[in-house]
Amino acid sequence: MIKLKRIKLNCPQNIMEGAGPFTLSARGSKKAALLLHGLTGTPSEMRYLGERLNKEGYHVFAPLHPGHGTSIKELNRTKWEEIYASVEDLFREIRSEFKDLFVAGLSMGGLLTLKLAIDYGDDIKGAAALSTPMKFGEWKARVLLPIAAATGLMYLMPDVPKAFQDVAEKRKDTHVCYDHDSVRATVSIVKLMKLVRSSLSKIKTPLLIMQSRQDTVVAFESVDIIYNGVSSAVKEKAIVEKSLHTITVDVEKDKVADTVVAFFNARA
Repeated sequence: MIKLKRIKLNCPQNIMEGAGPFTLSARGSKKAALLLHGLTGTPSEMRYLGERLNKEGYHVFAPLHPGHGTSIKELNRTKWEEIYASVEDLFREIRSEFKDLFVAGLSMGGLLTLKLAIDYGDDIKGAAALSTPMKFGEWKARVLLPIAAATGLMYLMPDVPKAFQDVAEKRKDTHVCYDHDSVRATVSIVKLMKLVRSSLSKIKTPLLIMQSRQDTVVAFESVDIIYNGVSSAVKEKAIVEKSLHTITVDVEKDKVADTVVAFFNARA
């Protein structure tokens, strides 16, 4: 019998209310889903998808990434390598316990999902990249982030108030996140984005790519960049029309969950 207590999710002491990691157990099942939240977000944005997968017999693991769920200052000191190392360690733990392992990630979590597929593709039965950036939608991000990195502006202005709405219907109980964007952390994530994009052809894992047409954070062409870049024999694109960036908690969260569950079930 699998003992979930062996697999512990890290949780800082000074955590924001509602920002904690979570696990959901499915008795007698050998299926597991690792759910990865986005930059500045928390596992709360993966909770509904996790509950839906759990009802289908999946053990669910949703970690809180380093630098998240506490203060924006912590995120400003966090680089993508530290976040990925934490995810990678947890992935290895879960892999040692479960026969069928699936991964889904939102935004930065989608990049982490793709990086896992690059590094551990044979161990992943199916993956879902949700609202995953290959290019940014906002021109300010495309123009100003390289300037911030090249000039050192990111050290003078490490974070800024969020300037965009990432969900059409905001609910604090389902979307706990920072109210600032970390310029320094985003500059680091851009490096991960470029690394993943240059290695897409290494991905052979069955892959679902999903995004909203109304996403203002991630350029919509990211869907085709990923779809055309991977070597997966099984790959699907799914589009929602009314949600904004954080599709897992927005107005079409049921469609998002339905699509991910169906894709994973077909491979379980």
